[in-house]
Amino acid sequence: MSEARKGKKLSPEHEAKFREGARKYWAGRPLTEERKALISRALTGLRQSAETRAKKSKAHMGKIPWNKGLTRVTSPSLARIGDATRRRWTPEKRRILSERNTKFWNAWWAEHPEARATNAQVSRPTSIELMARNSIARRGIPMVVSKRLEDICYPDVILPTLKIAVFCHGCFWHACPVHCPVVPNWLRAKIKDKFVEAELEKRGWTVLVAWEHEFKANKDIVGAKLDAMMQSPSEVSE
Repeated sequence: MSEARKGKKLSPEHEAKFREGARKYWAGRPLTEERKALISRALTGLRQSAETRAKKSKAHMGKIPWNKGLTRVTSPSLARIGDATRRRWTPEKRRILSERNTKFWNAWWAEHPEARATNAQVSRPTSIELMARNSIARRGIPMVVSKRLEDICYPDVILPTLKIAVFCHGCFWHACPVHCPVVPNWLRAKIKDKFVEAELEKRGWTVLVAWEHEFKANKDIVGAKLDAMMQSPSEVSE
């Protein structure tokens, strides 16, 4: 009979009867720890659809979370979550990540030897920072990167001969007034752009700010702003 039914689908009526019978069978029966572990392993790595996640979220509204007050020591389920995280970060994966970072920094130091002689705060340059450096390099203007300026901040690029500090701001991380006027409070508390610009201008520096959305419209926006500032030195780019 099993072979005869193989590959055939149940009719909607039979499927409904089967589900109702299974529901009545399992109603009030607690799952054993072995059964829970089996279900957990079967579901590990499976991604639920957006519709399923929305239904579960709506069903759980107003209910106390099952893990409230529990820790990984007192709850086997939370302990399994930690085990899954440790399994993902295998020694082999850690080694590959370490080699990739080492390769990046060796190449970076080779291209920016001037940063070794400074009090540097080096970070991996973003795409907009690289575009800004390329714009300045094409114009032959001497520049310094990853150097602390006036013991206040680390501009993305410093032009010491022109006494200009260049900042490349991401729209979200610096609360762009055009695209991201509303940001979380924790991020708003970390943004010190206005203070930094005012302090640098007090000490005779000109601040050039280029936003992420400006780079999307013009990859040479920093060069264009520099050209405008060279023609009218009194104008400060915003």
